[in-house]
Amino acid sequence: MDSNHDTGGPQRAPLANFLTYRFARVQSKLNAQASRILREHSGVTITQWRIIAVIGDGGPCTSAQLSRMTAMDKGLISRNVKSLNAEGYLSVTRDQTDNRALYLDLTEKGREVFERTMPRMQARQKALRAYLDKSQIDLLMQTFDTLEKAAEDPNV
Repeated sequence: MDSNHDTGGPQRAPLANFLTYRFARVQSKLNAQASRILREHSGVTITQWRIIAVIGDGGPCTSAQLSRMTAMDKGLISRNVKSLNAEGYLSVTRDQTDNRALYLDLTEKGREVFERTMPRMQARQKALRAYLDKSQIDLLMQTFDTLEKAAEDPNV
């Protein structure tokens, strides 16, 4: 039977046409590339680096704030904060007014990793953007904004 023959049933899209599949493939490849760079320049994982980068860029924050800013799972953040603290990259201090709140900040060692790796990761972003022209970047950013809204729609 001809695979292009319409049987009247629902059309099946090959997995390669699923937006989520394509995003996952691209994300996986980009994460592998970033992990290699980070391994070579700092020895931290991509998740650890994202935590270091958020705190390095924005200053001290709580795990809950990190979770909101990065859209990372709280458990993933908690495990990585523990390892970053144990390895001397992060300091954890209790809030004086709310004993439940823990503030995370970079130690001198964490700040050094941030300062050393940020220029390399910014250069990588520039190199990735060089594959696209301005109109493609603008459209991609608009698409991300639209899909992020769609991802929050409970009716999808």
